[in-house]
Amino acid sequence: MPAVVRRDEGARPVGVVRAFAPCGPGRHAVVSWAQRQAHRTGARTEILVDPDRPAGGRSPVDLLVRGFDLLTGWSSLVDRLGRAAAGARLLVVPQELDGLERLVDTAYEAVAVVPPDPPRHRGPVVLALASRTGDEAVDAAFEAAACRHAPLLALRYRDPERAAVVTSEDAAEATSEERRTWSERLAAWRFAYTTVPVDVEVTDGDPALELVDVSGHARLLVVGRSARGRLLGSLTPSPVAAVARHARCPVLVVPPGGPPRRSWWPRT
Repeated sequence: MPAVVRRDEGARPVGVVRAFAPCGPGRHAVVSWAQRQAHRTGARTEILVDPDRPAGGRSPVDLLVRGFDLLTGWSSLVDRLGRAAAGARLLVVPQELDGLERLVDTAYEAVAVVPPDPPRHRGPVVLALASRTGDEAVDAAFEAAACRHAPLLALRYRDPERAAVVTSEDAAEATSEERRTWSERLAAWRFAYTTVPVDVEVTDGDPALELVDVSGHARLLVVGRSARGRLLGSLTPSPVAAVARHARCPVLVVPPGGPPRRSWWPRT
């Protein structure tokens, strides 16, 4: 079954931004965001639409109809989109996508989740820090901030319910120490991206709730996908899927290096 792929014309691109744009209220937002991202990075745009609903009319980009095996067959849509992400620089999907939680947890490449009405303000790019945040997520956040000429706000939320009971003085010292640790870790990127203003904040709070709240003032939220494996994932679920589903700005979910984690044990 053929699918429609729209491609931008221009100079020879670097990589491809591939987006799934089904019919619905969030379609325009997905297409617009994917094309802007491709323009910023010099990539080619491929937009996958529902093969059962051909696109009508012409648009600023040319239409190319071809058989697209990744979006055909008997597997679920999420499985097919996960395979469609392989080899792409980025996969862009609507926030209302059924099975979004599974997609962001299993896709081979980074996934951008776009709400139907993303904000138009010029807030910071927010990097969500966690104990296992990998270099891949940090790379993506600094690159996104540089491309958008935006400041970077690195946020670390610690769940107070999981913290040991300490005095207020000890808590303040632990917060300061963790902030220093993250500032030192980000030093190499700050040196490489000298034009990106960076602020690091560490505070207590439920990560999922706080990040959704912060998303109302951000232009992009970057989160690293967990590499904890199914065992730890079942005991301490990652907030990434919940944040991607409810955030008010686009969310970039960046997987760790290597294939998706399907075993019961965390990656070392």
